[in-house]
Amino acid sequence: MSEDTTQAVDETATDGATQQEERRDVVHVPIIGIEIERALLPGILLCLGAVLVLGLSFLKELPRFWFEEEGYYSHGLLVPFMSIAVLYMRREALAKAEKGSSVVGFMLLLLGALLFLSGRLIDNLSIQAGAFILVLVGATYYVFGSKVGRLSLGPILFLIFMMPALGWIIDATTNPLQIVSTKIATKMLNIVGYQTYVSPINPTFVDMNLYSFQVGGPCSGFKLSLALTAFTIFFIMISNLGWAKNLFLFALSIPLALLLNGLRIMFIGVVGELGAASPDAAVVRWIRSLDASQTDAGMIFHDYSGYVTLFICFIVLHYIVKALERGVPHEP
Repeated sequence: MSEDTTQAVDETATDGATQQEERRDVVHVPIIGIEIERALLPGILLCLGAVLVLGLSFLKELPRFWFEEEGYYSHGLLVPFMSIAVLYMRREALAKAEKGSSVVGFMLLLLGALLFLSGRLIDNLSIQAGAFILVLVGATYYVFGSKVGRLSLGPILFLIFMMPALGWIIDATTNPLQIVSTKIATKMLNIVGYQTYVSPINPTFVDMNLYSFQVGGPCSGFKLSLALTAFTIFFIMISNLGWAKNLFLFALSIPLALLLNGLRIMFIGVVGELGAASPDAAVVRWIRSLDASQTDAGMIFHDYSGYVTLFICFIVLHYIVKALERGVPHEP
């Protein structure tokens, strides 16, 4: 074997050993399918620890909002799983993206931490929610770099939908939406043959022949609008519709939420009227069996109808997106 051939074999073996050594210094992240250098692990663990320390006391409060009977965040439990689903669908792009570090990310991380501590001092959950999101964005940019940060930005910002960060918007829009939802529901009740009366003095109280009910704040439509907006953004992130169809889908979400919310309120009135007119009907007895603590079939249906409506919203949006995707070329 010649000297040149021997040298080439040695260089090939060296290159192979170097590649194996590089592979040994890489850690695979199973959930999102990316690889990171082992040297970055201390920084990642430090950022993760900071996020957990800052967020633990805040995050443990979230289930209280998700499962609150008259709350606005019944969809909140689904949001982190939806974010993970988006990251998983982007796993190939995340794996190919150049990894590095970002000074801007460190500045965002530090700013988010200070803002979070300020929110803790004044006991403001809205500030804590926004600051926690900022910490996550900053940590991602700082550890993985700007390219991974841009791919992860949408799913991270999406987490705001599981947090009580919109209190001032809720306060400003609840009453007008209550009135709109009441009008939609009474019009639907009239269409299917029920008589209704709404007093100008109390425009959210509906009188029927045998049953009366109040359209409260959680039934205003904001709760469903918030959930439907979250679902819409989720479908926008996982689909390939283009900006025009995305804009159309987003614009459709609010009237669709009000329509479905009006339909829900209409069914509450129908069930309540049926319960008063035919208390021994099989369907009324079944509804009352769901909650032995009360006899008002309309209110029992009200307590369960929110989750049913969320499911219907998700299915309706799914089929709307499927229809919009027709003729749209999919990325290879």
